[in-house]
Amino acid sequence: MGRFGALGMGRWVAGRLVLTNLVRATICPAPIFLCTHADTTRSILLRFLIRPAGVILLCAFTYIAGKHAALEGGAAAPPESPTGSTGCKPGPWGELAYTPFSIAAPDDLLPARAIEANGTHWFLKGYTTDGFAALLRSTSMDASQQQAWLTPAVLHSEAEGVDVTPPPEMVFSLPYDARGKIYEILARFILEDTEINVIAKETLEERFSASGVSPETVALFKRLCYARGNYLLFSGQAAILSRLPAYEEKLRLLRAITRQRTMLLRLHITPSSDIDALTRYWSKGAWDTDTRTILQSLATIPSGTWINVLMLLPPLPTEEIYSYPNIMDNPLNGPPVNRDCHWTSLNFFRDVPDPNFGKEEYVRKELTESYYPVPGDPTYGDLVLFSRPDGTIIHSAVYIADEICFTKDGGSASQPWMLSTISDLVEEYATLIAPDQRLSVVYYRNKRL
Repeated sequence: MGRFGALGMGRWVAGRLVLTNLVRATICPAPIFLCTHADTTRSILLRFLIRPAGVILLCAFTYIAGKHAALEGGAAAPPESPTGSTGCKPGPWGELAYTPFSIAAPDDLLPARAIEANGTHWFLKGYTTDGFAALLRSTSMDASQQQAWLTPAVLHSEAEGVDVTPPPEMVFSLPYDARGKIYEILARFILEDTEINVIAKETLEERFSASGVSPETVALFKRLCYARGNYLLFSGQAAILSRLPAYEEKLRLLRAITRQRTMLLRLHITPSSDIDALTRYWSKGAWDTDTRTILQSLATIPSGTWINVLMLLPPLPTEEIYSYPNIMDNPLNGPPVNRDCHWTSLNFFRDVPDPNFGKEEYVRKELTESYYPVPGDPTYGDLVLFSRPDGTIIHSAVYIADEICFTKDGGSASQPWMLSTISDLVEEYATLIAPDQRLSVVYYRNKRL
């Protein structure tokens, strides 16, 4: 059932989620490192306990809170923004502030043993054995090194390219310039699950210290990196894991590599807030009445309050944000659903996600039939499309406010749903195109919203 024709279902879900979001807004102090397992458990419990009476309870809660504050002579005004947060630019979205924090994949989504057992596989699409040999000759590798990489044990010719499977010692001995050329080829096809990671340099200290990785392991990691602007390209998980004797250290390394920067986004509501303007911005389609009810209720708090914007978002982003895909699909029933960036973006407002939006042909059909380019500034719910110069869309996200969007990086189970900035995504995805090319960012709007 699509969300656009299911007003009753939409209101039921909205009412059900009100208290869920109140709890989330209360238990998310900042800065924090989120426990994804606890969040999942809390979501499941609340899913069965909360009913449509949530909106009514919220009204009662804010009324009682307001009466209590009035009897006490009024509470002190809240600070300009929550502790540790940064204010967003002013706009039709109201007064927003964000607090950065980071999250990492839970251990049960980190297949350390499988990665090590599978070894390194660098698939260079479009290359032949002769083409790969020419690539090696363009580097600082001597003749004997080149020959080692061209042996049948390492180089395998396939229909669409070559699969390069070097043992760990060859991965570590690869010259820096050769590493860079191979990594940049892998990065161009990152959408096809190539073995490449893109990591911001400024996050290195935090991601490794927060994960408890030893200095020796960090040194191994840096040996296998290639710098590209403000980011590092890395491909060599299997090689590093083979050198770590302790299983716990293997998990700590993978946890550090998958750690992501995100944020908690909050909206300031006071009795003087323009509820009509905020409702126009934050409500879409069937969510108009529910959004207005929430905002009007919170505006009765005399001293004002900061709320998590999750209170205003539809079910899918509310339930999935800061979590990782729970692989429930049984492969015996057919291919699993590809919950990638496009699946996430196109299902943002749907009560029941359409599994086809994880398939490229359906994505293009939906964009062509149901969306149009935004002529002016983007607004809440618009799609943010990141494209190569040839028009190939390499990522999509959903615009929230200012330059903040809801996003998921690929369909991997180790990548969470989260909030990010458009500028951060531009920097990250610019590493997937040639250095002399420029990433294009365009906005699209749903005709039915």
